[in-house]
Amino acid sequence: MKISRAIIIRNAKKYDFGGGERFPVFLCKELEKLNFNPIIVSRSPKLIFFAKDNKINAIRGWWWSWQNWSGKFALLFPVYLTWQIILTFWYLGLFIQKKPDVIHIQSKDDFIAATWAGKVLGKTVVWTDHADLKHIWMSIGIWYKNPVGKLVHWSARFTDKIMVISKSERSLIGANLKKNDPIMNRLSVIYNGVADIAKEFKKTAKSSFTFCVATRMVSDKGIGEVIKAFNNFSSTYPNDQLLIIGDGPESDKFTQLANKNPQIKMLGYKKDPLGFIAKCDVFVHPTYHEGFSMSILEACMLGKPIITTRVGGNVEIIKDGETGLLVKEKDVDSLQSAMKLLREDPKLRAKLGYNARKQYTAKFDFEKIVKNEIIPIYRRETIK
Repeated sequence: MKISRAIIIRNAKKYDFGGGERFPVFLCKELEKLNFNPIIVSRSPKLIFFAKDNKINAIRGWWWSWQNWSGKFALLFPVYLTWQIILTFWYLGLFIQKKPDVIHIQSKDDFIAATWAGKVLGKTVVWTDHADLKHIWMSIGIWYKNPVGKLVHWSARFTDKIMVISKSERSLIGANLKKNDPIMNRLSVIYNGVADIAKEFKKTAKSSFTFCVATRMVSDKGIGEVIKAFNNFSSTYPNDQLLIIGDGPESDKFTQLANKNPQIKMLGYKKDPLGFIAKCDVFVHPTYHEGFSMSILEACMLGKPIITTRVGGNVEIIKDGETGLLVKEKDVDSLQSAMKLLREDPKLRAKLGYNARKQYTAKFDFEKIVKNEIIPIYRRETIK
């Protein structure tokens, strides 16, 4: 079955620009290598700009930034349903105009409306869950709770396949569904990946040892813990630096905390943080929870020693002591110990970086993932 046109849909809040927002661009770049004509549809300004910077065709879509329909707001479900009907007609018009062969949806509202529109037109409809469905489908078994989640669940029966980013996420999704729910048969674990561009970054001489963090500025990404951990031993190494890349709703709070230490540099949002990760000595990802981290994969691709927390999909990438170091989440002491260990042991850094790069090549090279796992789903070759 020949497929050549794909629409990739991803929406998120204005400040969000993590792996889930960069993934559509990475996917489109690989699809173009395989003679596809992909188009990204999004309301996210950062995603649109990132797509255009990478010469990917992007369309500004419709998206309602109000996403809280739980609790008392569930009473407004008729309003939400009206919005979904309007959005469905918008997608119908777009799909008729662009004539996609496959529609690849990656955000909540679009799981509903774009799926309805796609199936009315007989298109292949695929979802990628960027760690959202475990929340979306919470309490859907209770009749008076979460009507939006129930609507997403009903819409899921019309998909051809739902790609889940880690085994951990698949397990968490299943915990919210009834035993033997047929939707589980539509779930396939397809790991995110990143393109191998390590050769684009040349090694340069550095005057300071550098730890690097690249993530959204919210507490549950462990920003406070990594700042405290670095503060606890940085005076011993007055030339060392901690670079923190990203923005978010708590940026000001962490900037104030970091400003107490001149060795910490808050770099804010960078549309492409890879240049900074490539120059660092150790990559740190101290998150409290994680579906499947693109930034960890990028650090693996670049052959960096990695410290991250023993949560979610992290343990499907990092094997403690072999491809990185795993620490307990929210634990400043264990994070500090791991940072100090790698700071003082160059042989261990070299070993972890080498093994991380080797594992990336074997399992997480995105060109191979797209060609061998995603394209067959688009063509319904692996759909029963």
